[in-house]
Formats: sequence, C-alpha cells, structure tokens
Amino acid sequence: MSKTRGRFRGALVVGVAALTLTGCAGAGMHPGVAVQVGEESITMAEVDEIAVDFCDAVTPQLEQQAETVPNAYFRGGIAGTLALRSIADQVAEDYGITLDGEDYTAQLAQIRRGVAGLPEEVRESVLVVDSAPLYVEEVQASVGEVVLEGEGDRQAFLAAGQEEFATWVAENEVEFDPSLNTVAGEGTIRNEDRSLSFAVSETARSGNAAEPNAVLARRLPSTQRCGR
Repeated sequence: MSKTRGRFRGALVVGVAALTLTGCAGAGMHPGVAVQVGEESITMAEVDEIAVDFCDAVTPQLEQQAETVPNAYFRGGIAGTLALRSIADQVAEDYGITLDGEDYTAQLAQIRRGVAGLPEEVRESVLVVDSAPLYVEEVQASVGEVVLEGEGDRQAFLAAGQEEFATWVAENEVEFDPSLNTVAGEGTIRNEDRSLSFAVSETARSGNAAEPNAVLARRLPSTQRCGR
C-alpha cells in the first residue's frame, strides 16, 4: 500500500485484499447498478452515498496534509469494498457462517470506537469501509476451518477460505460499471481504466489513476474532488 493511501482512514480495499479472484464478465449492467455480485446488485446510489460520507469524514485529514483526491478514486475503492463484503456475505451464507467469536467481536468493537468521534451522519458509512478487511478475513478463516474440518492453523484456514472465495467468484458474475475503473481478476479487486470515453487531458487522466495525484486533482472542479 502506498504511503498516500495508507494515511486515509479505512485504507480502501482495492488492490489490497489478495483473494485470488478471477472475474467473470457478465452479459451487461442494468442501469443504476454499480456492481453485480452474483445475485446481489450494488447500486450507484449506494456507492455514491458512502463515497460522499467517506469524503466528508477524511476531508479534515486531507486538508491538514494539504492533499486532494479525485472523487473517482473513492468511488472505485468503495465499490470494490462493497463487492468484497457482498462476496463474503454470500459465501458465509452458503457455509452457514455466523461471525460471533470473541476475538472478532472485540476487534469490531475497537473499530467502532475508532469512528465514534465522527459526525453521526457519516459514521456508519466509514464503519462499512473500515471494518471490511476484518470482516472478509474472518469469513475466509471461518470458511476455511469448515473446509479443513478444523485441522490446521489460522493461516491454513485463511488459504482454504481464499480458495473457496476464488471458486465462488469463478462460478458467479462479478462485474463493475466501467465508469468505476475497477475489476475483479489477477488475484485482486483492483483499479483499471475501463472508461468508455477517452480521457484526453492530463487532469482528466488523473481521475483514472491507480494512485491519486494531488496536484492534478486540485485542477478538477470542486464537485469532483475531495480535500483542498
């Protein structure tokens, strides 16, 4: 993870969660759908709402560091985060997994305490992002433990759980709206320029970059950037 991304609370999951995924191209996206994850549709409205809340939450931090981030960076990252959570939800349901262990509950409570100081109207959205890595990993470990019938350690359970996630994704549709510049494949959910239009200017191209360029981001209209 880059130093820049690491400074944002809830470091977005795109490019970080190596799940050994193989994307399956769908027949086409329905209007208003940001990500199709198996039987579940995640709407653009959901992605945009969390992206706005997340931007509001990190703006003081970005302004303190004199940094600016294109909104597209947050939207793609949040779409990836919601997709990972959806995959975890559906795999957990398939295996009858319920996360109620003491360690998981304690770690989730710690994350909740970490966002407690945020305004109430954005707190839940940030919690969704901040808790995603913990949730996905715990589901993977729990699934792996079932698959291995309890024989092995946590690393073995995680590896087995990741394989089950990969199998699920290979058998189900995971498709992002091209405007989000996010794809599932080659071991990650990652940023990739899939825009239908061609970004001509350097400033426009900065919105599609895998890492935010603060200098170019400041040239974007205020409605398209987060921070200064």
